[in-house]
Amino acid sequence: MFGYVKPVKSELKLRELNEFKAFYCGVCTSLQRARYLAKIFLSYDSIFFALLLTSLKGRTLSYRKRFCEIEFRKVAYFESDDITLAATNFILLLKYKLLDDVKDEKNFVKMVLLSILRKFAGENTHNRYLEERLKGLLTELGNLERYQVPSIDQPANIFGEIVATFFQNLEDISPEQKVVLVNLAKHLGRWIYALDAFDDLEKDAQEHNYNPFLLQFKHEESTDIRQFIDKIRPQVREYLFKILDDVILAYNLLELKTYKGILDNIVYIGLFEETERVLSQRRTCKRA
Repeated sequence: MFGYVKPVKSELKLRELNEFKAFYCGVCTSLQRARYLAKIFLSYDSIFFALLLTSLKGRTLSYRKRFCEIEFRKVAYFESDDITLAATNFILLLKYKLLDDVKDEKNFVKMVLLSILRKFAGENTHNRYLEERLKGLLTELGNLERYQVPSIDQPANIFGEIVATFFQNLEDISPEQKVVLVNLAKHLGRWIYALDAFDDLEKDAQEHNYNPFLLQFKHEESTDIRQFIDKIRPQVREYLFKILDDVILAYNLLELKTYKGILDNIVYIGLFEETERVLSQRRTCKRA
């Protein structure tokens, strides 16, 4: 599920790389019984969430170790309330994403996964308002897709609101920093949605799925999809980099105290590398 918000690992110091891995394993560990599903679905986006909260609160975490049944070896991980919160929010978003997919596709595998996640998320939901807000926004997003709205702005803005929802009722963060964090989340959500839409263009055209870029730029079935992608790429690049400008402006206002090197790598290098990777349709970044 997405996974575009990640560092360029080759640009991290060894210490930072180990810390990033510990955050990743920490989120996975926090998922407890859903850990096996996490290995399939867990995205870097939730790790960024955990890093941001930890950094803003100025916390430095200590390594713990456990035996990983998936990696079949001992792994180092971090443990904290912020990491648990990131894991819980990840499960909540995944639950409603699968719910929407099942409604549209009637996919048996996704129905089974949803039944497992419903139980897990139900036990761990920390905020009923958050769940209702998320449900409403995903319904709104689903309606735009069902009505085939020919604009990237509307669905991207709603997805930005979805991401921002997770940052609106946080504790131990000043009101001023919370405003900045919510704005950062909105812009990041817009970027994720638009980048993912471009990433899926060829598949969506072949499978006749909703994709706002196909409608906004008036793709015709008689037109070769690769020629269409080449034609709209400059405009999409401009659109994505304008959003990244907003991301950077918001990020620069955050008062980060710890793990700043990892976060700087993600925002100043990783987001731009991922944008160019998707635009050029490469499988991996040049500097992975």
